[in-house]
Amino acid sequence: MKSRITVVALFLALILFPSAVFSQTARTLYVGLVSITPTNAPVLAAVDGGYFKKHGLDVKALVMSGSSTALAGMLSGEVNLITIAGSGVINAHLAGRDAAMIAGTVNFAPYELIVSKEIKSIEDLKGKKVGIARFGGSADFLARWGLEKNGLKPGRDVIILQTGGNPERLAAVSQGVIQATLLEQSFAYQAKKVGLRSLLDYSTIGLDYQHSGIGATKSFIEKNRDLVNRFLKAVVEGIHRLKNDQAFGLKVIERHLRITDKEALQAAYDANVPQLPLVPFVNLKGMKFLLDTMVETNPKVKNLKPEQVGDNSILQEIEASGFVKQIASGK
Repeated sequence: MKSRITVVALFLALILFPSAVFSQTARTLYVGLVSITPTNAPVLAAVDGGYFKKHGLDVKALVMSGSSTALAGMLSGEVNLITIAGSGVINAHLAGRDAAMIAGTVNFAPYELIVSKEIKSIEDLKGKKVGIARFGGSADFLARWGLEKNGLKPGRDVIILQTGGNPERLAAVSQGVIQATLLEQSFAYQAKKVGLRSLLDYSTIGLDYQHSGIGATKSFIEKNRDLVNRFLKAVVEGIHRLKNDQAFGLKVIERHLRITDKEALQAAYDANVPQLPLVPFVNLKGMKFLLDTMVETNPKVKNLKPEQVGDNSILQEIEASGFVKQIASGK
């Protein structure tokens, strides 16, 4: 009799108080976002669209200041998964850390080199200051690569400074604190609207690049493979919704980036969402590009293979299960 009452009580609770029951049964995951940026849209869409809840997860998205901080939080166990640059995962691996990228959400370089009005060419940056988010992050890597390709030696010819996220870097150039920075395209759009100059659009030069994705420790993946599987399924659904429901996508970007300029909001959507892969595999060719470039300054990279830092196995399982076809068909 007692067991029957319990079952009835649980049934009534599910009907009358579904959120309360969910809060007791869902697994909480803490996800570190390296900054406020449209490139985090897949995770944010999965939150706003309720897809994590659909897969039995209570995801808490925490904004962290750059790849280094996010990595430290992941390695200490304070957060379970993070959004991170491909270069950040490689640097962590080289330092003997237990890190891997399990999804590649931005598989190109969504940056422009923005400079103050008096800078007419990249060569004019000699003796000047370039701002990046954090050393070891994607903006840092691409800034150094672009400078070296144009004959400037970072640290000798150009000073590289950590100046914060995209909004802080834009403000620093506008105020003359630095003379150049890399900005993601939606922020580059805002920079050009106030009269700053774009010298290089990395997204148009045919660079096979693993910009950012989702990272975790290999030990967390091994111990929680089902959780990670459910997390990535929710991300796939978030991406599908972003690509097929522009109104929803614009609301996600507007709410989290607090963009009020409608033109800038549309620019952020157009620069990021159409290029999203429905199945966000890690771009192993992009990882190889990073490794080939980094070997010049770090000999340890020579023996490192893309598959050691990029793990597509869970997404391959999800695709093989027919889940992606089911989502794409709208069933």
